[in-house]
Amino acid sequence: MFNQIKPGHVLRFATCPSTIASPMGTNPENNDNSAETAWPNTNTLGQVTLISHPSGALGEMAAAVALGVRPGSSVSRSASYSAVGRMVTPSDRPLGQETCDFVGYTDGKSYYINSARTVFSKDFSGCLMVAYTQAGQRRVAHSAASAVAQMDCKQAFLNTIQGNGAVLHGWFRPFRDAVDGARRFAAYQAFAGYMGNNPYAITTFGVITAANQAWAIDAFKPQGITGSWVVTHVAQPALSNAWIV
Repeated sequence: MFNQIKPGHVLRFATCPSTIASPMGTNPENNDNSAETAWPNTNTLGQVTLISHPSGALGEMAAAVALGVRPGSSVSRSASYSAVGRMVTPSDRPLGQETCDFVGYTDGKSYYINSARTVFSKDFSGCLMVAYTQAGQRRVAHSAASAVAQMDCKQAFLNTIQGNGAVLHGWFRPFRDAVDGARRFAAYQAFAGYMGNNPYAITTFGVITAANQAWAIDAFKPQGITGSWVVTHVAQPALSNAWIV
């Protein structure tokens, strides 16, 4: 379903990612940035559904994003997302659904889950999302980035799994502030009213599919609505197979 995602679509999660809390990190002097650590929390998101033209309060938000962010003009798009169009055309159109897992972020850690499914993560600031196979088991990890050397895990984590004989399927950075921050802030400025005027409301999800394809998806969860996120940006980066970041 991921190759159909566009700004203005909605990702609806059976378990909302915003409800999954990450463990606390450790102090730098006690941190092992080379560790490969199993994610300790519930890792399933359940069924994730991609929806076009959502009903209710989400409809106006999705329409604003679809018309404001997607490049080019389209008479049919404008008509279908207009207030009149939303009243007379089908809503909550499913474009695909998939059972997905989740691995979280903690400062100074590289958390992994064992999963053959598509895996989501969030809270990226230059961190790596990594897919690899260890002893026949596919794993997907979120390896933390940091300006503090002992909390920066990226290269140390790759060194560890390489030393353990892992088969690397690839890694990517879903979000880097220097590259992606201006775009995400511009989306916030355009749609701040739907986000409670919270400049941190837009989250970048990193996704590695079961087929080891990478996706970076910006989305916001409207206030008062659980489980539904409005997409503002989609990219399909290439996975790197290098052992050096």
